[in-house]
This record gives sequence, structure tokens and C-alpha cells, in this order.
Amino acid sequence: MDNNLSLELRHISKTFPGVKALNDVSFSAQPGKVCGIVGVNGAGKSTLMNILGGIHQPDEGGEIIINGKKVVIADPKASTDLGIAFIQQEVQAFDTMNVYENVLAADLNKWRKKKGLGLDFKAMKKEAQIYLDTLDSRIDVDAPVYTLTVGDKQIIQIARALCQGGRILLFDEPTSSLSDHEVAMLFQVIHRLREQGYIIFYISHFLDEIFELCDNVVVLRDGQVVGQAEIGDINKEQLVEMMLGYQVEGRVHNREGALNDVIFKAEHISGEKLPRDFSFTLNKGEILGVWGLLGSGRSELFNTILGIDKMMDGRLYFKQDGELKEVTQKDLYKHVGYLTEGRHYDGLFLNMPICQNITSSNLNQFSAKGTGILNTAKEHVESRKLIEQVGVKTPDENVKVSKLSGGNQQKVIIAKWFLKDPEILFMDEPTKGVDVGAKNDIKELIFEKAEKGTSFVVISSELEEIMSLCDRIIVIYEGRLVGEVAKADFSKESLMKGIVSQEEKNAEKEI
Repeated sequence: MDNNLSLELRHISKTFPGVKALNDVSFSAQPGKVCGIVGVNGAGKSTLMNILGGIHQPDEGGEIIINGKKVVIADPKASTDLGIAFIQQEVQAFDTMNVYENVLAADLNKWRKKKGLGLDFKAMKKEAQIYLDTLDSRIDVDAPVYTLTVGDKQIIQIARALCQGGRILLFDEPTSSLSDHEVAMLFQVIHRLREQGYIIFYISHFLDEIFELCDNVVVLRDGQVVGQAEIGDINKEQLVEMMLGYQVEGRVHNREGALNDVIFKAEHISGEKLPRDFSFTLNKGEILGVWGLLGSGRSELFNTILGIDKMMDGRLYFKQDGELKEVTQKDLYKHVGYLTEGRHYDGLFLNMPICQNITSSNLNQFSAKGTGILNTAKEHVESRKLIEQVGVKTPDENVKVSKLSGGNQQKVIIAKWFLKDPEILFMDEPTKGVDVGAKNDIKELIFEKAEKGTSFVVISSELEEIMSLCDRIIVIYEGRLVGEVAKADFSKESLMKGIVSQEEKNAEKEI
């Protein structure tokens, strides 16, 4: 362990026009420790990391001390030269290249042969293997990256950071796209790096990860450090209170009356990506949870019902005029909304203003029939109402969505569907990648809408969240329904029961 390695931030402030993003931030980090950095969206985490990365410069008076010496991080190259490396939320990998080329991608010119053209591939493989060995990784250096899992690509990204001389590693939401198994592998790698004396910063909205992985935690709120603690000296409730500045009442959605008015039924559904026969019902005003391990077929079920993936067999029924009637997928569209898992890919128009994103779900409401001409004044009025209703934090409706925090972007999508006011809203990971405050806000919006009669079908990979949110949960494993759990019976054990039973049956077949 390099005991001389150290990082200290002294009185770091950063002001943008009209915004004090950081205000007198001071703390230090030591080798062989994992320091958690937490705070709600807009707390200043990204600005702080961008200062360490040389993207922004701190205001006058702030100092960065590395290994006992004051440094100036003028640009990203200076950051790299000082041994600072980022492991980004979105994996940075070149899919058409091999593993060893990815690991060494920062400086391929270094590996050009002294005589003649071309690269010294033998030396490159040997060098890349050193860094993979450091991480105790068994990834084949010759493997094309497109054949690897997201978790393996994450390991390659870390190896590349070490290859560039990284000794101060900044992990920014690194598990957002990983399976449980891949998360466990990543944690093993981070533990190994800690043992080898690296300074590690770990940013995550998943507070369970902070408590499992980190040695200490720094809490930012409104650009200031509002708390620092050894991880053993604080609990989750205290951490959340520091992040928000107030206590969160963990309200569970409890119904006073029975939910027995079936509004929708999927019967014997199968599709090109959902090979199993699948059936379920949904009641009016119900929040139905869909839970299963990654790869179980949760999203494929949504996509098959809504026609994103081809439906091969089955029937859909929707309640009209007091009775369930068979409908086509096209007919169903009139009554439903779909909040997708990837807001950046298929949920938002990032370079368009909030106003146009909100009205995009129901443009007919804003145009004179047959003219195709939009009433933009009406668009602005209605979008302002929705912004207030769902609590989007923004100066006005003209701000581009790309400028908002993750939690506020998610609220814009919810506002978009609330404008349409569908009778059923399908939601795939509605609180993924948002902070604890935004999670609570989104849950309250769902509760309020359900109490007024809107039905929800919600996918969530977070057990505690889905149990606090839903009235009933169906469990999926390998594309089949393996369990249905009523609210009174919610527990981790009851949700896992069907999966364990199916795995035992599979094991018996193999024998």
C-alpha cells in the first residue's frame, strides 16, 4: 500500500451564472479506503467530480492537495497525469476492438513497432494481461468486446484507468446497468483495489451499496458538505435525513377497499421474445408489481403486450361499457401509457424543451382538428400546470430536458403521461437512477393517481421499493409466471419462493 498517496480538498467553491454549485467544500481521502459521495441530484456531486477531472476550475481560494502538494488541474489531461481516473456510469468501450486494444486504447501510438508499420500486438497483450491480473480478472485478452457482458466491459474500463496510471479512482454510479452477479464481481474488484492502496470515491444513489462497500461517507446538500461519518457510525435513516434536510415518512400504500374491478386482462400471451404462455389481470386503481431477476422476461412482457416485440399468440381484454372486451394492440394504445426503462434512449427528447416533451404524448389536444397547427400558447399553459403538479425543479418550461437532473427528467416523463391521463400506465423501473428524494416524490405521485382510479403495472428491481409501492406482485422467472403475492404476504422470502421452486424443478430435470 502506498501510504504517501493522499488527496485533500480545501475550501472548494464553484459558481456558475446565478448558481452556487459548490460552497466551501473541504474533506480528505486516504489510500486503502472507499469514500462514498452521496447527495440528491443537484447537490454538487457532478460539479465536484468535474473539478477533479479538470473539466471545471474551482473559484479563487480553493485548493486541491495531492500527495502533500498543491496542484492545478487545468484540463482532463492534467487530471490523468496526476493519477485521477473516472469509471463512468455509461461504460466506455469500443465494441469492434479486442479486450487488449480497449485496455490500452488511451495511447495506442506507444505500441507502434520501431521499424515498419503496425502495432506490437504480442507486447500489447502482455501489458493488458498485467492489468487484468491486477483485478484478478479471467477475461480473455483476445476476446472481441462486443461478445462480453456489461459487467466485463466495466472491468475493462477499470483496467484502462489503471493502465493510464490511475491511483485515485472515481466510480460514478457504476452499477446502474449491471446484474446482481455483475455487481458482486465489481465489488470484489473494488475490494481488491482498496487492499492495493488506491484512493476510491464511490458515487451511488443505491444507499445499500454505500453501506456494503464504503469505509466512510461524505454527504453533499445544496453544494455544501453537511455531514461526514465512518460508515459504522451512521444508519440509513440518518444518511437520508442528512441528504434531504428532513425526515422521510416511509409511507406504504394501503387500500381501504378491495380491488376487484378487473379493467385489463392478458390471456395466454406469447411472443418472439416471450416464449412462455403468460396470463394476468389488472384491477382499476391497482398498482400491480412485476418482479423477477434480471433477464427473467419482465420488460419483454411489457414489450409483447404493447407490440414493441411481436406477439405470437394470446388475447388482450380491456373494460369498455362495463364489460371486458377483446381489443387489438392498436386499440389498447388509446388507453395506456408506457414509461420505458431508458429515459435517455427512448423516453425523452433530450435536446427539446420541457414543454414540448410534456405535450408530445397528446399533440392532438393542442391542434385544431384537421389543421395540424399547434396552439403553442396552450402548450405552455398546460405544461406549466404539469410541471407544478409533478414537482419538476426548473426556472421555466423552456429549459432543455438535457439540462435537468435525472430525477427531474424522470418527472418530465411522468408529466408527459399524466397529460394524456391514460387508464393504465405501464412503468419500467420508474425510479431507476434517481436520488432518494425524487424516489419518494415519484412514489407519492403514483399513489395519488392510483387513488383517483388510474391503474399501474410497475417493474422494479428493488425489492423494498416494490413492496412499499404495490398492492399485488406477480413474479416472473425465465419468462413464466411463478408466483403471485398479495400485499398481506409481502416479504423477500415470499417473492423468492416461486423462483427457488422453479430452480429446483430445473435441477431435477437436469438430473
